[in-house]
Amino acid sequence: MGEVAMTMNVYDLYARRFTRRYPGLFIILLDQSGSMAEEVDGYGCSKADFATTAINGLIYEMVQAAKFDVSTGQRRKYAYLSILGYNDSVYPLLAPEPMDIPFLGDHQRGTIPIVRDVLDSQSGKYRQVTENRAFWIEPRHQGKTQMAEAFSAARDIARRWLSEQPEPGQAPRQECFPPLVINITDAQDNGRVDPLPVTYEIRREGTQQGSTLIFNCHFTTYMGQSHIFPGNVMQVAHLDPPFASQMFEMSSVIPEPLRQKASAELGLGREVQPGARGFVYNADTNVLVKFLHWGTIGAAIA
Repeated sequence: MGEVAMTMNVYDLYARRFTRRYPGLFIILLDQSGSMAEEVDGYGCSKADFATTAINGLIYEMVQAAKFDVSTGQRRKYAYLSILGYNDSVYPLLAPEPMDIPFLGDHQRGTIPIVRDVLDSQSGKYRQVTENRAFWIEPRHQGKTQMAEAFSAARDIARRWLSEQPEPGQAPRQECFPPLVINITDAQDNGRVDPLPVTYEIRREGTQQGSTLIFNCHFTTYMGQSHIFPGNVMQVAHLDPPFASQMFEMSSVIPEPLRQKASAELGLGREVQPGARGFVYNADTNVLVKFLHWGTIGAAIA
């Protein structure tokens, strides 16, 4: 893969759109250790509750983004999703192997009432509306943080997906956008093994479109100052040694097509500089939701 990628222009890499012919793979790693029980300031819920709600909302958006095929009446299979929880062990939160988005749309775990504000076109005022929203995963918080084992499991899932025979009508996986791994954690890693080596291993693999990507989001309990997409480890080295520096090193350089979208997607008000890493430290709840959207739906969905 590396030799193929090096012969291509940087603007040709990571340019493939996710479509029915060229589906993608997303792997989300969710820290469910004991420290995720801490309450998020101002929200009256735990980090585990908020992160789970954000991911359920993301799945809902991914399902809605799947366009219908006029010939079959079914949603188009543009992507596959795997979600792994990790604490003392690593376990699938959806299924052992990646599930396609249309299947997830038809197989939610249940529904919960969601209250949201809706603009009344006649009065011009907002009113609260309660609607039932599907959910797929549930919160959990216990044990330690075996992050290296989570990345090892993600590596194995990505390898299997890349080596599988494509389904009818799909291109070979080597022609598709490479897998994208998103890790959501409070970075209080106390596992048995350093996760850094396995993240290097993951990023040495991929497709003709580029190396497998790893984006990390450090999620906090309070609305502190977020450090979004740093370009140099020294920008975060002082924050919480060694975790901030370690997570920087674990994160991929943002590919050019995604870098160009990053500022608008996250409302940064500034350009994300070339060479910046797909890493957010001290993300508040708003940044977490936008980060998830940018790293999946905003990445390359046609």
